[in-house]
Amino acid sequence: MKLTEFIRTHMEEILQVWDYDAKAILPHPDLSRAELRDHVEQILLGIVVELERPPTGHERSYLFNPDHPDSTASARIHGVERHNIGADIVHVTSEFGALRLTVAQLWLNSLKTVEASDIADLNRFNGQIDKALTQSVHRYALEKQKQGRLFETMLSSLPDPCYILSLDGTFIYANKAMAELCDLPADQIRGKRFSEMPLPAHYNGDDKLEKVVRRKEQVRGEVEVESARGHNRFFEYVYAPVIDNKGQVEAVSGIGHDITLRKQSEAKIWRHANFDLLTNVPNRRLFRDRLDQHAAHSERTGDPFALLFVDLDNFKIINDRLGHDAGDELLMDVAKRLSGCVRQTDTVARMGGDEFTVLLLDTGNLDFIKDIARNILAELNRPFHLGDDEVKVCGSIGVTLFPDDGHSAQQLLNNADQAMYLAKHSGRNQVCFYNQIMGHARNARHQLVAELRQAPEKHQLELYYQPVVELASNRIVKAEALLRWQHPERGLLMPETFLGLAEETGLMGELEHWVFTEAATCTDRWASMTPSPFQMSINTSPVQFTRGFEDAFWKSDLEAFAHSETPVILEMPASVFQQNIKNLGTRLSELQNAGVELALDDFGTDYSSLAHLRQFNVNYLKLDPSFLQNENTDSGGKTIAEYIIAMAHKLGIQVIAKGVETSGQKEWLKEAGCDFAQGHYFSEPLPEEEFSKLLHNGGHPSDDLAVAGR
Repeated sequence: MKLTEFIRTHMEEILQVWDYDAKAILPHPDLSRAELRDHVEQILLGIVVELERPPTGHERSYLFNPDHPDSTASARIHGVERHNIGADIVHVTSEFGALRLTVAQLWLNSLKTVEASDIADLNRFNGQIDKALTQSVHRYALEKQKQGRLFETMLSSLPDPCYILSLDGTFIYANKAMAELCDLPADQIRGKRFSEMPLPAHYNGDDKLEKVVRRKEQVRGEVEVESARGHNRFFEYVYAPVIDNKGQVEAVSGIGHDITLRKQSEAKIWRHANFDLLTNVPNRRLFRDRLDQHAAHSERTGDPFALLFVDLDNFKIINDRLGHDAGDELLMDVAKRLSGCVRQTDTVARMGGDEFTVLLLDTGNLDFIKDIARNILAELNRPFHLGDDEVKVCGSIGVTLFPDDGHSAQQLLNNADQAMYLAKHSGRNQVCFYNQIMGHARNARHQLVAELRQAPEKHQLELYYQPVVELASNRIVKAEALLRWQHPERGLLMPETFLGLAEETGLMGELEHWVFTEAATCTDRWASMTPSPFQMSINTSPVQFTRGFEDAFWKSDLEAFAHSETPVILEMPASVFQQNIKNLGTRLSELQNAGVELALDDFGTDYSSLAHLRQFNVNYLKLDPSFLQNENTDSGGKTIAEYIIAMAHKLGIQVIAKGVETSGQKEWLKEAGCDFAQGHYFSEPLPEEEFSKLLHNGGHPSDDLAVAGR
């Protein structure tokens, strides 16, 4: 039987063997029958047609172009489709080798004798197979080139630097963005060493590549790069090993993503949270952070430092007479003069209003400290020019020393504040050191501690309640409980007057237990007055998380929370996450198991607390009031607040805005998607009886509010 006749007759048998061989050869053994055969039948029919034509001597054409309507493009299509399923050149050539062997073996085994003409037919068959293979491989190569062009175009158009390095750190490939980062044309960067590029050593150093190769794992990081144009850009980058079929690293790929805008946004948030927007000096938060750090450092090393509390005299008179703009200008000038009186290593901060602090580091020299304080007073005594007006102010300065006067940051601040008031009461424009009043202060402090200890049993403590409004419905759905002390001689005292003392003397547990008990009673009563759930929000001190697990107040509080009809919201300051409190996670879990929901207070003043929102399953964050300032001219606070609100919602956290004072602030918060708000616009904190009336009447006297569910 002639070869051509054999192929036609035994086509299915040949294709079955092809199915078996292709499945063994190709990298994907789960291909369908149609994918396995992939135009092979058309290729064979084309070969048969060519073999049935009389030979024409030496055939010089290397093209597989049989005179068969279904076979002309079959080899080219086979090459394309093999490329598209991920096969390589070796797979394609192996397939045609197997096909050649299959046809030859089956046909020769069917012959009783092999004639010379049979050998000639077999040679012609092999020639046609070679042509089909050449056509298939050629088209495969064209597809490979096309794929390369596509990837090259895609990578070159990416704004992110992409590159591949050899094991010795030489560029094998780099896209346009990478070439621009290295200040080289794209066609000149290949063959250059990565370590020779004008980039930071911790980014392109050989040790990074060695780590990737040695560990066979990705390396991630961030780097700041100064571009050829002098602009600093930030990138996050990934190095990844390229693994060959033997499991060895054959190259290292890298990609960088420009995060400059994100870094700028983070820096803007950080600056807004840590610097006074008016005077451009550190604000209370940053100053407190630095004071905490230096107190801890000096506690270890014994290095002394001084804290000065500066208060302007007669500022209110000038502010009222010339207006707030003039007052702001005066405060800016004061900040500049104070900064000019100290060293670069020292800190000048605005605590709020007309109060400033100065931190003088690494000095216990009284003469030096006195000279600085006198220079400050002299600078403040010089006239200030505010537009067409010339004004004069003076200052009162209180000074306290570490470690002579105290060790904790709060204690030093209290000391400096007391010394400042003594300077003010001594005739103003004075400097007073804490040790001048220390004896008197100790007696006064001991007296206040004794009175505070007796305040609960003497029924001097009282809770005020500020409504928390759901912005979507304009209804009161929560209240924040705020502690007040009705002192028999000093009148109504705010928490900042005595809570610091309670923390220092161990009274905080007893005070908070009293607050929790009183608030729980009101919550249950008020919840019965409202059809919808009503919640109470209670503040807590970081000190409370340091109490032992056997603390009686802690156990009692947990039991009260667990039996409350509605979940209590416990507000924590961001500093609770910064004090490395042992077993903090366990403490918070106990509270949550008792049904307590957690809120992070004054959010936005501490960017580092972002990571803790998810870790500790925080339910609410309370937006710092500073974001609501300057409502008519957005100084960046609104943009940052909107970012925080959106971020919180993505994390499944609700947002409460504090310090709302105008309808414009309320409407903006509502548009920004803020969930709840509180502030004097809705209502100032109210005693229990007045808050009950507010709930009973159904809302604010201005009818701007409605009680939950009504």
